[in-house]
Amino acid sequence: MPVAVQILIALIVPGIVLMVSNLIRLRERMRVLDIVHAAALGGNPLTPEMLKALPGGGHMFPTPQRDFRLGVLLIACGAAIATIGLCVFIAVTSEGGPAVAIGVSIAAAGAIPACVGAALVILSRNDKRVVES
Repeated sequence: MPVAVQILIALIVPGIVLMVSNLIRLRERMRVLDIVHAAALGGNPLTPEMLKALPGGGHMFPTPQRDFRLGVLLIACGAAIATIGLCVFIAVTSEGGPAVAIGVSIAAAGAIPACVGAALVILSRNDKRVVES
């Protein structure tokens, strides 16, 4: 299998995973919207307790714990992209191509989510509620 096909597969698979996870979130939001719509049509008031009982209703605003989890996830994604860049570097080097340019550019793309994740972890750790739990 040519190196170009391997690189495309390595880049397409994470895209498919992201698309599937977004589809799952979209379906969950649509289900919540249907529940709220049915309650509004039935004339039932939406109390704060009812909104918190809905999926996703308990965390309308980001909490430090949620920021910490998201930060760790983004750091892991950045590390995975950087690892893909390293693998591409090794693969292109064995073929005799411009390995440094391709590998480093892919690895540099992994630095973006890793830096955002590190910022979220640092900011969530500054909140006393997360440190105590």
